[in-house]
Amino acid sequence: MATKLKKLLINNPVLKFVSLFMLFISLSILFEVCFNIMFNFLGKSTTEFIPAYYLFGLVYKRDKSDLLIIQKEIAFITSIASIIFLFIYIFNRKAKNIILDYFISLMSKTPIEIIIFMISFLILSRYSTWKITPEFYDTQLVYCNIIILWTLYFAFNGLLTSKIPFKDRVLIYSVIKDYLVKFNKNILSKKLSKIFIFSICIQFVLTFLLLYNYYVFLIEVLIYSILTCIVSCIIYSYIYKLINDRVDYIEYLERNIKSIKNGDLKCELDVIGDDELASIATSINNINNGLDKALETQLKNERMKTELITNVSHDLKTPLTSIVSYIDILKNNELDNQTTKNYLNILDKKAYRLKNLVEDIFEASKISSGDIELYFEKTDIKELLIQSIVELDDKIESSKLDFIVNTPNEPIFTNIDGKRMFRVFDNLISNIVKYSLSNTRVYIDMYTDCGNVLIAMKNISNHKLNITPDELMERFVRGDVSRNTSGSGLGLSISKNLVDMQNGKLELDIDGDLFKVKLSFKVLQDLSKCEA
Repeated sequence: MATKLKKLLINNPVLKFVSLFMLFISLSILFEVCFNIMFNFLGKSTTEFIPAYYLFGLVYKRDKSDLLIIQKEIAFITSIASIIFLFIYIFNRKAKNIILDYFISLMSKTPIEIIIFMISFLILSRYSTWKITPEFYDTQLVYCNIIILWTLYFAFNGLLTSKIPFKDRVLIYSVIKDYLVKFNKNILSKKLSKIFIFSICIQFVLTFLLLYNYYVFLIEVLIYSILTCIVSCIIYSYIYKLINDRVDYIEYLERNIKSIKNGDLKCELDVIGDDELASIATSINNINNGLDKALETQLKNERMKTELITNVSHDLKTPLTSIVSYIDILKNNELDNQTTKNYLNILDKKAYRLKNLVEDIFEASKISSGDIELYFEKTDIKELLIQSIVELDDKIESSKLDFIVNTPNEPIFTNIDGKRMFRVFDNLISNIVKYSLSNTRVYIDMYTDCGNVLIAMKNISNHKLNITPDELMERFVRGDVSRNTSGSGLGLSISKNLVDMQNGKLELDIDGDLFKVKLSFKVLQDLSKCEA
C-alpha cells in the first residue's frame, strides 16, 4: 500500500503539472491579497463599505474591518496552499511531463531578446490592467499573474536545460562582437554593426523623448522605451544576421581570390546559396579550373617541346649519321662498282627517309598553325579507301599480314579533301604494316549508320602498348618506345588533325595488344537506315 502511494505521489507527471498549476494560482491570489492588505485599505474609515470582487463570484460590499479579516484569511489559506503545492511539485519535479517538456524545449531555443520582450510585455500588460481596474477587483490581475509565472517558469528552465551557449542565443551579441572584434579592420561587418548599434541608440533616445510628453512617471517612459528597443534589437539582429552572412561570404571570397591571385590554383571556393554571389563564386571556380588546366597544358607543352627536340634530334641524327658515314667510305676508299652501287642505294634510302621526316615535320607545323588549304569536294570515300589499299599493295604483300576488307557495295559520298584523306589512309595503313604482329589478320570495315560513314581498322600490335590513346596522338610518340622501326611518330598526329579539319572524327582504342582506329564522316546521301 505504501509503495503504491509512493508511486502516486512521487515523480508523477500528472501530479507535477497539477501541483505547478495550483501553485501558480495560489501565489497569484496571495500576491493580490497581500497588495490589498498593504495598500488598498489606507485612507478608508472602519465602517466604510468597500466593494470586493471575489474571483469568480459576485460583488459584495463589506465594511473595512470585515473585508480586512477576509483578506487576511485568504492570505493565510493561499500561503498554506502554496507551501503544500510547492512540496508536491518538489517531489515530482523529475517526472517527465510531455506538455511541460515541450514548452521548456521551445524556450531553450528561443533568443534571449524575445524572452525578455515576452516577459516585459506581460508585465506591462498587467500594469495597464491594474491601472484601469478598481480596487479589490482582482480576477483579471490573477489571470495576468498566472500567465507571467508560467512564462517565467518555462524561460528559467529553458535557460537551465538549453544546449545552446548563452551568447549564441543573444541576437545582439553577434552585432556587438563584430563591432569589437573587428574594430581595427576596415571591413563591411564592422561598418554594418556600427550602423545597427547607432540606429538602436538613436531610436531609444527618440522614443524616450516622444513618450516623455504622454506619461507622468519616468519609470513608465523608461520601460516603454526599453521595450521598444528590445523589439528593434530583435528585428535588427535578424536583418543583421541575414546581411552579415552574405557579408562574411564576401570576405571569404575576397580572401580566397587573393590566394588564387597569388598562385594557389588548387583553391576552390565554396558555393553557398543561389544568388549573385554564388554565381560569382561558380564563375571564379570555372576561371580557376580553366587557369589550372591551362597551366597543366602549358607544362605539358613544355615537356612535349623538350621531348620533341630530343626525338627530332634522334630521328634526324640517325639517317644523317649513316649518310655521312657512307659518304666518307665512298670518298676515302676505292670500291668496286657493285659495292658502290649498294652503298648508293643505302644512301638513297636514308636520304629518302630524311626527306620524308622533314616533310612530315613541315606538314605537322603547317597543320598546327592552320596554314594549310583544303579543297572540299564530293568524294566517294569507299573508292578512296580501296585505292589507298591498292597503292600500298606491295608493302601489304611483304608484311605477311592478312588484310580483310569489308565495304558496302554502293558508293558512299562525303564532302572531304580527297588528297588529304588519301594521306590519312596512307598513314594509318602504313602504321598497320609497320607495327602489326606478323602472320595476323587486319580488319578494315566500312559501314554507314544514321547519316554517318564509319571506318574501323583493327590490328594486333607487335609491341606491348603500355601507352594511352591520347599519348599516341601526340607528336613524335610511337608505340615502339625503343624506336627501332622507321617512322617519325607524326603519322597519327597528322591524321587526327587532318580528319578534324574535314569535320570528321578519329578515335583510338587500345584493348591489350588490340589496336583500333575508328573514323567517322557525314555522308552526303544517307543510304543507311537508322534504328530507333
